[in-house]
Amino acid sequence: MIADVRKAEVGVLIVVNIGVVGRIIKGDEVGRFVFVQELPDNPPSYLVHTAADKGFKISGGDEWVEDFSSLVEFFKEGEWVVEWL
Repeated sequence: MIADVRKAEVGVLIVVNIGVVGRIIKGDEVGRFVFVQELPDNPPSYLVHTAADKGFKISGGDEWVEDFSSLVEFFKEGEWVVEWL
């Protein structure tokens, strides 16, 4: 499910999928896998999980972001381009 698509100021299209595994193909952490989990807060916050493998068992970690706009900023800061699987 595509949660939102936003165009950043620099003309880069930021696509963030919630609940879908993706592979980072450009930017920081290239080659790693990413999964965005929506938390049941109101409004929702998010956990961004990353790992070296698609099953998220090897060399993994997570970052919490406060809201959707912070999530988009997180992707922009990492200059992530993600291939959603």
